[in-house]
Amino acid sequence: MDFYAIEPEVAGELGEGTVMDTSVHPPRVSAVEYVITDWLGDDIIESFPCYLVTPRLAADLEASGLSGFRLATAEVTLSDEAADFGITQVPDFRWLVVNGRPGEDDFGLLANGQAIISEAALQTLQAHTLDNCDIEPYSE
Repeated sequence: MDFYAIEPEVAGELGEGTVMDTSVHPPRVSAVEYVITDWLGDDIIESFPCYLVTPRLAADLEASGLSGFRLATAEVTLSDEAADFGITQVPDFRWLVVNGRPGEDDFGLLANGQAIISEAALQTLQAHTLDNCDIEPYSE
């Protein structure tokens, strides 16, 4: 089975409402606030070590039967600068909690926090907007 390393669009940063244990690497996150500054429209975004997906991608992932993730609630806000980039509203992003093993499950994380996804997961993502997501073949 083929796997891919992905680096989604970074549309902002984690906010003060994010709860994370930085004594481990990658940090263990229990609550996410994502503050969007400049979202270019991709259906998956990130800010280390968190990934978020739009509601339409979340629905496809839930229906997909893919392994190695769960979806959770995220608080998404706009930065003061977002309006300067023409961003006045964004979808109700969901937190894509990646908990699988890289190279085994459909979604997994390397020790550095990078997401590794299967061919099937890539096909699901590619049915959506990924214009600013770097995708590279992955081999262990």
